Amino acid sequence: MARSSKHRRSKSIEERTLEELDGERWGEPLFDSYVVRTCHALRRKPLKTLTDEELRLAVGQGMGLEWLVPLMLKRLAQDPFRAGDFFEGALLASLARVPSSYWTGHPAEKSILATEVVAAALSDVRLPSMTREAREAFVALNASSAEPCRS
Repeated sequence: MARSSKHRRSKSIEERTLEELDGERWGEPLFDSYVVRTCHALRRKPLKTLTDEELRLAVGQGMGLEWLVPLMLKRLAQDPFRAGDFFEGALLASLARVPSSYWTGHPAEKSILATEVVAAALSDVRLPSMTREAREAFVALNASSAEPCRS
């Protein structure tokens, strides 16, 4: 006997796609570039299947920050210098470019940034050998995580 739809387990956020979460359907790309094609495709992938590189690209493009920044923070708390397809610390560098308005509106995520990601980076033996861009990103994030959130 089939279960009724009201008894089915609802999908977790990480099992859903950006299209499901924000309700927007972008359709086919209107411009033929790697970034545009990839961003359109990423909107249809469940969040938990995004690679570090896909997550770096999406956050760097400002896509779905509401859902992708918490996912990125979770990954960075495990390894603050995740690389994606680039240098060690590329995800951290992408996170450093998230607008300050996001952090102001999301104090819980800002707290995770300060207490988990920055703390993990400070204790990581790789910190001194990071690329200039990764070090600058870390310094920027460390400074912004110390600033109080304004309501």
